[in-house]
Amino acid sequence: MNLDDEVRRHLRDTGEQVALTPGMVDAVRSRASSRARRQRFILRGLGTLIVLGAIGGSVGVLSRRSNEQTTSLSSAPLTETTQTLKLTSTEETADEDSSASLASTSPTYETVARSVTEDTEVTSTAARGSSELRWTKVEGPVTGATTEYMYSGDNVLARVSPQWFVRDESSWRELEIPASLEVIAVDFGAGEEVMRVAGWFGDDLCTRDLVIQVRDGSTWKQHELPNEFAAGLVSAVSEARLRVTDHELVLSRVEELSLDPVCLLQSRGIDAVDAEIVDGLIFATDRKAGRVVHSLDKLGPFEAQDFLDTGPIKRSLIIRSANGGDWDTTLLTGPRVAELGVVDGLVVYEDLTHTVHDGQQRDRSQLIPPVATELVDALASSSGMSLIFERGDGLWFRDSSGEQQLDQLTGLASLWGRLGFVSAELTMVVETSQGPALFVLGG
Repeated sequence: MNLDDEVRRHLRDTGEQVALTPGMVDAVRSRASSRARRQRFILRGLGTLIVLGAIGGSVGVLSRRSNEQTTSLSSAPLTETTQTLKLTSTEETADEDSSASLASTSPTYETVARSVTEDTEVTSTAARGSSELRWTKVEGPVTGATTEYMYSGDNVLARVSPQWFVRDESSWRELEIPASLEVIAVDFGAGEEVMRVAGWFGDDLCTRDLVIQVRDGSTWKQHELPNEFAAGLVSAVSEARLRVTDHELVLSRVEELSLDPVCLLQSRGIDAVDAEIVDGLIFATDRKAGRVVHSLDKLGPFEAQDFLDTGPIKRSLIIRSANGGDWDTTLLTGPRVAELGVVDGLVVYEDLTHTVHDGQQRDRSQLIPPVATELVDALASSSGMSLIFERGDGLWFRDSSGEQQLDQLTGLASLWGRLGFVSAELTMVVETSQGPALFVLGG
């Protein structure tokens, strides 16, 4: 049965109520065709919306999973968009069947992209946070005491004057130091049984000797360094490093030279308990005569006379010997002690152009980051290169995982830093405005 037959049957059944007029059948046929087209369009629209909704939901889930795995950040806001499809027949009439509309709502999931600036800030903050958590501060061997840290081989040593300690895994152990020495440096690189120490031998400030002692089991062999001080001068060593190999002995130190009036009088054969220099005169206490006054002019010219005008002088130097008898001294520039390392069997020291660790001597100019003004230290490992460098806003640490400002790590102004391995763990000594601090990576 075609459409005309259906229309005729409908009109026949309802003939009593419908008044036939010319064109009635054509009008009814037109409205029926229009209704059929709308139904087909609506069905296609609904199918399209269902497919789009399924695709949008899948993309949203994948996007959220990707964000959670890569950036651990919350999913971007979801924007729900209402789409309304309004279908209107071109043959709309006053009859309600001549027009129709469809309203359908389907959520559309959008990932709102952050700007480049926001991404940079979030990434930087995340890197800083993770870097801070990676470093753990190591407490010193004596709680609350000022501690000096230095590396020796694969060990880190701590000095709480006059005590010396070595780090054994997670604890500190005190070293057995010769009681006759005021130790200024320790070489622990070859182990405790062959430990080497440098220090002052003797109790008299004016006549004591600077020596290096090498342990061999239960005995110590001593090497005396030459006394290069002019009469009346004394040395106060603030930092020192020692390395001893089968071929040479090397001592690096920073010291302050000053004129001591008691030692000056002793060099002239005058035994004094204490003394001070005021306006060309030495006011001293003699052991027998009591309080006496000596004129510098009558004592005659002396080699350290320039110190009366200049005052104390600070200097950095390296002294080395191949046999423990003949010593060569090299004066260095800079206020810090020169770090030592053994490279290809030779003891080398760091300078303005190279950083030094055991087995590593690196050219600073090849490693310094473009934004840095100075490369403080560099240490290579199987995981890459670790750096401490300075730029306009302070000292920074950098490795393959990111970078960290040392001021944020220590909570204080950081002045200097050095890297080292202890039991295969990367550690860092940072000198702050309140003293040195030791950190271990992932400790």
